[in-house]
Amino acid sequence: MSEREKFIMARISGPYGVKGWIKIQPFTVDINQLLNKKEWLIGDEKSSISYPIETSKIHGNSIVAKLVNIDDRDAAFGLRNKTILIPKHELPALEKGEYYWNDLMGHAVINQKQEHLGVVQTFLETGANDVLVVKGDKEYLIPFIPHVILNVDMEKKEIEVDWDKDF
Repeated sequence: MSEREKFIMARISGPYGVKGWIKIQPFTVDINQLLNKKEWLIGDEKSSISYPIETSKIHGNSIVAKLVNIDDRDAAFGLRNKTILIPKHELPALEKGEYYWNDLMGHAVINQKQEHLGVVQTFLETGANDVLVVKGDKEYLIPFIPHVILNVDMEKKEIEVDWDKDF
């Protein structure tokens, strides 16, 4: 399975304690997609390795987990900044107008005047709504809400927004 067929669901932020536990920053609203797994694919854009999960649980806004054969702080530290991926076919189907963040990464963002604002780099969760982080000549933080996001063209990899270049 190629890395394009996998979705980044979380990032390992570092060790948690001294017995090999790791702290995880989820990138999904439904963290059960992570908690219900028996193993995680851990790696980066180039490659990933399957790690069986001994146990995992919610800890505040994050997850802490103990992986099989990761038994001390040094081993856990070695996984810091790695991503947790799941195969795309394991994700639930979306309703029309819903998108997975990973599907929108790298999309060009244009406004109604056909001005190129940049490319989607990442997303921010603000509580009220998600925000596109778009980088071009400058960085734009564009709320992902219906009256701002006018059209998402998955084939062209383009998002049309009601956003002025001077905002």
